[in-house]
Amino acid sequence: MTLPFGLGPEAAAFMAAVIFAAAFVRGYSGFGYPVLVIAAGALVMNPLVLVPVAVFGDLVLCIQHWRAARPHVHWPTVIRLVIGAAIGLLPGLWALGQVDEQTARIVIGAAVLLAALVMLSGWTLPGRAGPSVTLGMGVLSGLAAPAGVAGPPVVALATALGLAPLAFRATLLGYFIALDSLTFGQFALAGRIDVQGLWAALLSVPLVVIGSWWGARQVHRADPLTFRRVTIGILIAMAAIGLGRALL
Repeated sequence: MTLPFGLGPEAAAFMAAVIFAAAFVRGYSGFGYPVLVIAAGALVMNPLVLVPVAVFGDLVLCIQHWRAARPHVHWPTVIRLVIGAAIGLLPGLWALGQVDEQTARIVIGAAVLLAALVMLSGWTLPGRAGPSVTLGMGVLSGLAAPAGVAGPPVVALATALGLAPLAFRATLLGYFIALDSLTFGQFALAGRIDVQGLWAALLSVPLVVIGSWWGARQVHRADPLTFRRVTIGILIAMAAIGLGRALL
């Protein structure tokens, strides 16, 4: 079988392990799939071609858990975030399309590192966010989506809104279904997805589904805060290694 993107057996095995592990983390902690896949994948391949694959996998993950989450979605927040993301997405896609592979590694590595540090710090928006703040955070998320780091702005927003835990996860899930669909569609319209990209995305689906299912089953077996910190620490290490390789 011909492997996507000309990957050798070792690199393909590494990417399979990364996708499975990232799906496990997403199923357990509720965040991290695209950013983990892109940060680790940039060590062995061009991150520009990997972003659509990661976005597609995240969409599969969201759909997998949508049925149980749907009754708890805070729809006004989702709608405002999606409107903002639609504004920010096209400029973000355009900006990422203007850089070469080496520059993309630096930009994505820096974005991943910054996002991970923000998540590790536990920073949130001060006070309770109103409609205009929600719209603005949607724009930021849309700008960051093509680099695979759309999560931190909306996580900070959902925290500031004071949503109950079920509503928190469900609202993020509803938003990411819309954002991933928009992002993947725009990648397709821009000609950024070819046969190899589609093949890689389809190959990732079983790993994504099983990894997420297993992660969700483990959610009561370990301390979530410790797991979150370890995951973000690994993310910081991968981003730093990727940046080091790109800059040296």
